[in-house]
Amino acid sequence: MSKVLFVNGNLHGHINPTLPVVKELVSLGEEVYYFSTEEFKDKILETGATYMDYGPEYTHFLHTYKSNGTHPFYTLIEFMLAMDRRIIPIVLEQTKSMKFDYMIHDVMFGGGTVLSRLLHLPAIASCSSFAMDRLPIPQAMLEPGFHPQLDLFYTNFSAAKSEWKQENMELSDLFFKKEPLTLVFTSKAFQPNGDHFDSAYQFVGPSIADRKESLPFELDPKRTHLYISMGTIVNQSVPFYRTCFEAFGSEDYQVIMSVGKKTDLSALGSIPDNFIVQNYIPQLEVLKHAEVFISHGGLNSVSEALYYGVPILAIPLANDQPMVTKQLTCLGCGIELMPKEVTTDLLREYVRQLLSCENFRQRCNDIRKSFISSGGYKEAARLILNYVKQNYVI
Repeated sequence: MSKVLFVNGNLHGHINPTLPVVKELVSLGEEVYYFSTEEFKDKILETGATYMDYGPEYTHFLHTYKSNGTHPFYTLIEFMLAMDRRIIPIVLEQTKSMKFDYMIHDVMFGGGTVLSRLLHLPAIASCSSFAMDRLPIPQAMLEPGFHPQLDLFYTNFSAAKSEWKQENMELSDLFFKKEPLTLVFTSKAFQPNGDHFDSAYQFVGPSIADRKESLPFELDPKRTHLYISMGTIVNQSVPFYRTCFEAFGSEDYQVIMSVGKKTDLSALGSIPDNFIVQNYIPQLEVLKHAEVFISHGGLNSVSEALYYGVPILAIPLANDQPMVTKQLTCLGCGIELMPKEVTTDLLREYVRQLLSCENFRQRCNDIRKSFISSGGYKEAARLILNYVKQNYVI
């Protein structure tokens, strides 16, 4: 039995794929200590891991953090650095009397690269988005003096390196850090340029396990089922939900809509009879029955839909969603609709196209097969244990 440190952020898309892997590792005898926030405590405990809390200081940081600019990439690395500067001292303090054999860290969140160096631990990376083997902007845009927000980042990065005694640390060590074993939760077939990555990247497919959930309502077996969910981050869009009511309220579909925990159902107004609208819906369970999924295009949601062969109407909002949506449409598994172009007519028309064209479902089934053959969470756990056994004496 090995003692494993797992550090991650606090986003569903980054945590959910890791939970079946952790549960499998625990079932195989590993002792896992998983750092996150209170929101994910119960889910982490259900895997058999020990939950480790970043605590109120980190929660306060999340609620009060403000960026120094608006450039998308600079804002992202700025936030990651600020987050790491808070997380790393917390983890070091809480684990100072503990000894771990190896660690697993998210490629973007949780300060994993620095912690692995400070704790002298072998590290494995977890990648819940598309893999990147290079920074996603030209080198010229990373040069000091190119942008005021970038220069301020470099000032803070220099201070952080001094704090961590990591003077030789590079930006690439902070953003999408590759480890000798980097687990990517998609297949090579769905990863853009999947065949171009070296063997350190292991594409294990979506990490999907039985969540032991059931639908809290009955589906009409005589109707076509549409599922609508805009994810867990940017999902409080009452006007969009009302547009969906107008688009599909008179259609012969049964529409299941998840609007997120922060949306007040009473603010939606009159809900059509053919709609089931709830703050939370067990997504995997409804995708088993859905014919079309209207989604924000997040990789987790898209992967779960494709795992069940469901074509997608993607409306990308932020983060990696445009990239995921581009790959989705390039592979013929769905249609893109830009948020500013959403109308009742286009929603109806694109859903009809997805339902009537067999090519969409065929391409989705091709990707589904690639997901299943990649092995999922069981393959991820196998790779972790084999890597540790072959490279380190535990």
